[in-house]
Amino acid sequence: MMQQQPKNGRAQAAAFPFCLSALALSLVHFSVAAEDQQLQTIKVQSTAIQKQPGVDKLGAEEIARPQARSLAEVLDVLPGVNAGGSPRPGGQVINVWGYRTVEQVQVQLDGANQVFSKYQQGTSFIEPELLGKVEVIKGAQSALYGNGGFGAVIRAETKSVDELLMPGESVGGFAKIGRQSNGGQISKSVAAYAGGSEHSADILGYISQSRSGDGKTGDDLTYLFSGGEQKAGMLKLAFRPWAGHQFRLGMVRQESDMRTPWAARSGQVEAPSSSDIKRYGEAEAWLRKTVMRDQKIDSLNGEWSYASPDNSWLDLSVNYAQSRRYQHDKRPESAWKVDYRSSYGHESWVTQNSRSLDIRNVAKLGDSNSLTTGLSWSKQDWDPRSFLATKAKDPDYNYGWINAYGGNRGEETMRSAYLIHEWKPLPDWKITPSLRYDQVALYGKPNLAPIYNVASAGHDYRPVSFTGWSPRLAIAWRFSPGGNASFSYVDTWRAPTVDEVYAAQTPLSNLSGTSRYLKPEKLRGFYYGLDFERSGVLSAGDKLSMSLLAYRQLVRDNIYMRLGNGNTGDSPGQTPPAGTGFYRNLSGYEIHGYDLTLDYQLRGWFASAVLSATSGDHRNSLRDPWGNSEPVVDIPPRKAVLTTGYRVARLGLTFGGQGKFVRTQDRIPYFEGTRTAYSMPPSKGYVLINLFAAWQPQSGAFKHLEARVAVDNLFNRSYSPYLTEGIQGMGRSIRTSLSWRF
Repeated sequence: MMQQQPKNGRAQAAAFPFCLSALALSLVHFSVAAEDQQLQTIKVQSTAIQKQPGVDKLGAEEIARPQARSLAEVLDVLPGVNAGGSPRPGGQVINVWGYRTVEQVQVQLDGANQVFSKYQQGTSFIEPELLGKVEVIKGAQSALYGNGGFGAVIRAETKSVDELLMPGESVGGFAKIGRQSNGGQISKSVAAYAGGSEHSADILGYISQSRSGDGKTGDDLTYLFSGGEQKAGMLKLAFRPWAGHQFRLGMVRQESDMRTPWAARSGQVEAPSSSDIKRYGEAEAWLRKTVMRDQKIDSLNGEWSYASPDNSWLDLSVNYAQSRRYQHDKRPESAWKVDYRSSYGHESWVTQNSRSLDIRNVAKLGDSNSLTTGLSWSKQDWDPRSFLATKAKDPDYNYGWINAYGGNRGEETMRSAYLIHEWKPLPDWKITPSLRYDQVALYGKPNLAPIYNVASAGHDYRPVSFTGWSPRLAIAWRFSPGGNASFSYVDTWRAPTVDEVYAAQTPLSNLSGTSRYLKPEKLRGFYYGLDFERSGVLSAGDKLSMSLLAYRQLVRDNIYMRLGNGNTGDSPGQTPPAGTGFYRNLSGYEIHGYDLTLDYQLRGWFASAVLSATSGDHRNSLRDPWGNSEPVVDIPPRKAVLTTGYRVARLGLTFGGQGKFVRTQDRIPYFEGTRTAYSMPPSKGYVLINLFAAWQPQSGAFKHLEARVAVDNLFNRSYSPYLTEGIQGMGRSIRTSLSWRF
């Protein structure tokens, strides 16, 4: 019989952020001492490979303004981007244009994969306090990323020394304390740093910790088990020993401890029955509905780059990144007689690892051409293990030690090459063709339980592989000094995942086998962009900018589960043969819509308007490949976000308000007049009003101080966002923080 997987040492985990801080402080003196021996350096610029429509960027101010508790909450103000899941820590899902799965919305932190794949859990966990900028690349437009990402690639970057240093300084520190009224969250951060891009070395150590209790919804109901403790820390180093050369190394750890429902994306926890209260007592009866969850995410990235001062054709970078996402759940022992086979048993350990390597060169070939070439490699592995106490004496289930139903062991390896040619045939025209080749190999691993390893039932874990090309074309026309029009086309694909190919059920099921017959999903995307910027529109000194993106995405052979009664075979009314897998390729779907952003500035005034609308339909149905067409399930309702404010420069004061207007969503799948089991409940429209203010004195005794306040859901509105599947949103929260740079 297998032995229990050992737990990570809590003492080591707790000490990690403090080691970062100590190391940073100890190296500050070294960096300053080296100032007198500076080598001549040049400032290496980032390689902006493709400037194209559908790329939204948030800087440090936009990230800090709402004092958000999750990355999904930060991005919720962007057009076409919406927070889903639940407001519970670890339950957030990021939805872009109706896509929300980890293979379709890829999230990176400093280049390291951050997505987490586990049934009924959130998809990424990034502490906003660490972030300096975020970029959302929508619609699989970039050749730099392969295998999926039909919705978006989200590139989050941690804060840098240059962002934190005071002007004219080369050494500094930072301390911050914050509080949020809803849930009583208290957060603390401290950092030390030295160097900067004008010096030969950088060092940054940063730690953050927060603790909160249960929050309340808009109708004053306690959102049970919505609090917990979270810690984050990072260490970043950079070294520029010779002209053009730069070495960077970064390490990030995030961890949390909380008591939570096993399904972090679920809503309110139902009260225990009177019989359970009588049998176990009220406190234990409540605990039986939860797990104690320990979660850790470790990321590491390293980069060497060389931009030749003499050769414009040599701008080379080598990037390596890796991450480990780990989650350990344990249910109370009083619940160990309940069969939790479909929800990862009574205790589980889920480990997901990612590694990637990218080698890239940007060659400028005169004033009209540049050529980007690259090779990349990535590997991901999944290892979910569970203990099912109710099967502790059953050899078919390996005496309780299994790979949980819905969680499969396996590996994915991808090898890729890409080429991007940027050509300017005329001063106002830019044509960018690109081509990418991907080879994806999946390696299944047999389940620990013999009942899921029966060849006669169709359980087959042998490797499968997929290859394909992804051509893209982007055309941009500068039709006026401040105006641009653009068009992009992409033809790409997504390989099936380990979970889709190797999911297996017991031999007692008609759909017992693995799904090795799956074909890749294929996407053809069309993107039409228009943007302009103009000064003096309404008044001297003002500036107006507008960005509009219309898109249409056509997907065929989309992969989904076999659902319904009678139409799960390969023709209408046919019963699938024994050993057929649980997943199949369907007819496909279309998603289309637009994102509009307007920004206006007049002296100290600023205002912005964001409007987005998305619509989508499946060809036929998810439950019946030959039936009537139906709406795509995860399509968000229309959304408008209006923001306005005023900056008093001489006082260092900024204040304003924001309104979020969300339409009703009642366009959902129905079957014979009844809402399908896989659709979300319809939602009513709502309006949320938020306020914000920041004070950063420009002189005097408080010059290095910054105070922020934000009021979320000012009128304590009770609402249920569509993408939370009917879960109520959080009520009013007053968020304050005070920070000091020295």
